[in-house]
Amino acid sequence: MNKKIVVALGRSAFGETFPEQKANGKLAAKTVADLAEDGFQIVVTHSNGPQPGMVHTAMTEFARLDPRYTAAPMSLCSAMSQGYVGCDLQNAIRTELLDRGLFRTVSTIITQVKVSPFDRAFSEPYKVIGRVMNAREAAEKEKKGNYVIEQDGIHGKTGTTIA
Repeated sequence: MNKKIVVALGRSAFGETFPEQKANGKLAAKTVADLAEDGFQIVVTHSNGPQPGMVHTAMTEFARLDPRYTAAPMSLCSAMSQGYVGCDLQNAIRTELLDRGLFRTVSTIITQVKVSPFDRAFSEPYKVIGRVMNAREAAEKEKKGNYVIEQDGIHGKTGTTIA
């Protein structure tokens, strides 16, 4: 048990829909369980890929439909997606380990990364996050300091909210 390994699951490791995420989590769990059988202590880290954008879109739509609520900032959307992806992955790993007769503790930890507000990525975002908006909605978002882009082939504007 003195061998340690980090398994990093990249941006597209889980897919874009809940069924894809569950299925891909089960595939990852098999690999993690293989490593556990080989005697490794394992840390799994994963990218959030499209998940924070999915959560942000859902929360924004909810706020749009019920004015008592506000849209969630991206930091909370990221935490929500870390939580649900982590929970699905944790359950899949625990199940795979138990199916193999391995009794190991599996835990999910929510993390945060501090990013400099002067990072140039904020002035040149490359990942579209959010929903398609009409011109009026996009103008309102831009007035609030949000970065909004127009995407080819989509009527309206796609918002990228960096919070």
